[in-house]
Amino acid sequence: MTELVVIEDSTIFSMLHDAKFADIPCFVNKRDIFNTSRASCGSCARKRQENQRNAMASIKSCLAGMSSQKKAEFKQLLAAEKVRIVYINASNQVVQLTF
Repeated sequence: MTELVVIEDSTIFSMLHDAKFADIPCFVNKRDIFNTSRASCGSCARKRQENQRNAMASIKSCLAGMSSQKKAEFKQLLAAEKVRIVYINASNQVVQLTF
């Protein structure tokens, strides 16, 4: 069992594509936002990247706001003793949450 797992953007991206994390409510309907196989103009690409940043921030915020029971299940799925999420809250403050 891993002592500490830090949830970063790349970690979330991997979890979105892993079937064992499909039941986590924070990941529902988010996978399509991160499909990057589309070619687009510069303006469309910037808009897509902004949507991806916003979706990533909402996923992190959602993970931080899960109930204690859901957090325990999440840790068990990750095989971790502790999980750390760094996200920006509604007041635009950087929050580092370890549970």
